[in-house]
Amino acid sequence: MASPALKYAPQESSNVSGITEIHITQSQGGAVSREVLLPMLAHLSKQGKDRWFTWIAPKGISKSLLLRYGFDLNKVQLVHTDSSTDIRWLIWEALNNGNSETVVVEASSLSKLSAADVSEFEAASIKGACRGLLLRG
Repeated sequence: MASPALKYAPQESSNVSGITEIHITQSQGGAVSREVLLPMLAHLSKQGKDRWFTWIAPKGISKSLLLRYGFDLNKVQLVHTDSSTDIRWLIWEALNNGNSETVVVEASSLSKLSAADVSEFEAASIKGACRGLLLRG
């Protein structure tokens, strides 16, 4: 199977662009409940025809875990970083550049996500015709 396209000209009228915040209760260990989250995200990983499903993820998310939940790994970019500055830039870049159908980030990995940050992400997702999911636990 061919890799997702790395160059994409987003359409102005995309109906999937924008930011959605998903609030999920935390399990006893403090992590977002994977039993609810991962099947939903696996479904989204199969939706983009020729663009990436990009997950800017905490270190506990691995490709082997994603495979167990049915993700299409041919279309998944899994990105790990420790820097909150890098995470903000990575989110904006992934949303803005038009190469991803969906960009997912666990907002708990960000220190103090402001309304201005969310507004910037929203504008980037519209420009890149990309769906952005901010997961909050």
